[in-house]
Amino acid sequence: MNNPNFQTTNKKFSNIFYNLRLLTLLFTVGALFVSCGEDNNNAVNPNEVPNEFKAIEAPYLICANRNPSGVGFDFEYKGQKGGANNMADLTVSDFDADLVIRVLSAQKPNSTSLGGAPFIKLSDGVKAVNYSEVDPKCTGKTKFVNLTKAEVEANSYTLKEDDPTFDLTNIPKGSTGKPEMSALKKEYAKLVIGDKWRTSANDTTPENEIIWIIKTKEGKLVKFIVTEFPAKNAATATGYVNIEWDFL
Repeated sequence: MNNPNFQTTNKKFSNIFYNLRLLTLLFTVGALFVSCGEDNNNAVNPNEVPNEFKAIEAPYLICANRNPSGVGFDFEYKGQKGGANNMADLTVSDFDADLVIRVLSAQKPNSTSLGGAPFIKLSDGVKAVNYSEVDPKCTGKTKFVNLTKAEVEANSYTLKEDDPTFDLTNIPKGSTGKPEMSALKKEYAKLVIGDKWRTSANDTTPENEIIWIIKTKEGKLVKFIVTEFPAKNAATATGYVNIEWDFL
């Protein structure tokens, strides 16, 4: 004989089991939709490092083979003091270099041997002057450290932009397929800084390094000096340069 109470209880358990299976199915489908949805791709990962500007420190690698794109200096980044980045490995996507220093490999005159030809190129809208020509007594790191805006403004000087005709695409090439050094040097002469810093940064005469004054895109005045090339405190004997700068 059938027990009506038992049948009722059994039906209740069946309904509960069915509802649990239905909820599980709905949860699984929902999870699949969430995981495949576009919004999930924009979810914030709490462990993700934000896009943050980070300046690299001297000595800077500017070797033609190891870092052909060179090193850029964005002196002011979002209203704060910026710094240098390798142009091939920027720490932020909105890095806007005021100048770039790099090295090209060129063929030496009357030879098939190659040499490095470093140079500094100002960005559009950036101006500079050889301040050591304005004040011949103002050379070297000691003078650089102590140089103030008041001292600079007490002198008359003219800031200039790089010659817009500067062009590296049409440099004559030697038998090695590399640009001719002599032709490259003529093109560098069109630049305000170019390679004019190299001799004093490479010789053994103390405190004779050229000091440059640079006006950034934002209108800030910067003092800038190449103190050593090649840099003695670098990872390798060649390819690195020491540069210092600061706002006036």
